[in-house]
Amino acid sequence: MTDTTVAGARTAPAGGRLPLSLDHGLAERLATRSVVEGECWRWTGATNKGGYGVIGRTGNGNGAALTHKAAYEFYIADVPAGLDLDHRCRNRWCWNPWHLDPVTRKVNVARGLRAPGYGPRERPLCPYGHQYDGKRVRPDGGAHRVCETCHRAHTRGVSA
Repeated sequence: MTDTTVAGARTAPAGGRLPLSLDHGLAERLATRSVVEGECWRWTGATNKGGYGVIGRTGNGNGAALTHKAAYEFYIADVPAGLDLDHRCRNRWCWNPWHLDPVTRKVNVARGLRAPGYGPRERPLCPYGHQYDGKRVRPDGGAHRVCETCHRAHTRGVSA
């Protein structure tokens, strides 16, 4: 039986191997930058503009990998060519490999469009995981929701 807790992620199941040239410390690095939220494993480290977790590859100048893809390839298998990993939980920050399905881009987009909370006005959190807590009024009189934490960081010129 596969252990699906973050603490259990420290040891790869049988057949686990290193993805994307990451070192043997991948499971520990993932686990130390995460918190368990229900069945999801929230990545608390760096994220990209889309809200997906990123983790550095080993070695100087080797770039970064998406945390969910690295975890999937470490614990499950390589992602088949031409397929995306779809978060069944709909949480971009989740790196639990058992929440991921390799699917075509068309299927991934279609699933996202049907998901509850897909509409921007329905989402409680910004792509970086902060609570939407404000509303900005545009000069034309239209209003849009804004994450005040990200807005303040942006106006100061720093990342949230």
